[in-house]
Amino acid sequence: MVGRLQTHADRTRLRAGYVSVLFLCATIFVATGAPALVPAQGRAAGNWEVTRFGGGLVIEHRPHMRASAERAAAIVQMARTRFYALADTSFPFEIHVLLASSAAEFAGLTRGLVPDWGAAAAVPGEGLVIISGLSEEKPMAEAACHEVAHLALHALSRGPVPRWFDEGIAMRLSDEWSIAYSVRLARSALANRLLPLHSVERVLSFERDQAALAYAVSFAAIRWFEKRHGERALALLLRSLASHPFDEAFERVTGSDSASFEREWLRSARHSYALVGLADDMWIWSILIPGLFFLALGVRWWRNRRTLARWKREDRDSASSDEPLDEHVNETY
Repeated sequence: MVGRLQTHADRTRLRAGYVSVLFLCATIFVATGAPALVPAQGRAAGNWEVTRFGGGLVIEHRPHMRASAERAAAIVQMARTRFYALADTSFPFEIHVLLASSAAEFAGLTRGLVPDWGAAAAVPGEGLVIISGLSEEKPMAEAACHEVAHLALHALSRGPVPRWFDEGIAMRLSDEWSIAYSVRLARSALANRLLPLHSVERVLSFERDQAALAYAVSFAAIRWFEKRHGERALALLLRSLASHPFDEAFERVTGSDSASFEREWLRSARHSYALVGLADDMWIWSILIPGLFFLALGVRWWRNRRTLARWKREDRDSASSDEPLDEHVNETY
């Protein structure tokens, strides 16, 4: 998520731009005027190495983290390629990564903007990504892909985009969707508590659970857009952002305005996501179908046990009441 910040040229304060913070359940926007980064000269004095890769990628890291820097570079380049594929275009943009060697160092680099459970942060206006290389909260691949998506969308777009679209694209690119998001959406739909997309702009004031729901609806809206208009339409919309403001680009691609899309998505989600959303989620079915199968086996086994027990009782009762065959024959004749 994104919050506007101010900085000097030496980066002791962020220039007008955006900060995106990735955490365990979702992403939150953080806004503050406090210093956000350690100045470059301070990092140099602290024994940082700078490694330059192709495509305008620069990674700053501690000397003992060279292997992690190589891995981070591969992930970032993969994320850039995936965004190009999603938008069906390519364009140059620089990426500067600060790779923290510990949670404490990550907190120092972000100057307290990221919660303790944070794993990565991005400043799209700076082309900057900060990653905790040893975070246990998010895999590096997932965290880096999410933040690179923010940078790429910012570099591509002519102007600002709605926050729900920004976060939805980032979650799509990083494959963050999980069964937890599906369950959260389903429960919210059943309780008629789904958030309208425009409310995601106020996510800074949300509690953790409500913020997680905000990111869930952001991704769900992107998925609904693709189902309704197709993946090519999403690529066309992304490319159109390079030359048109978001609302104009959206209308040129879909034939309707984004406000109408938001209303239609919310109406559709409220009526159908509790069932259709779960039915469409393979994570749900991958658990539900095997569970039903084993439940059916258990019921069949229990019924067979009861049937066998009944047959044994009937056999015992029949054996105790039957007369010998010879006596029966004599009486007959």
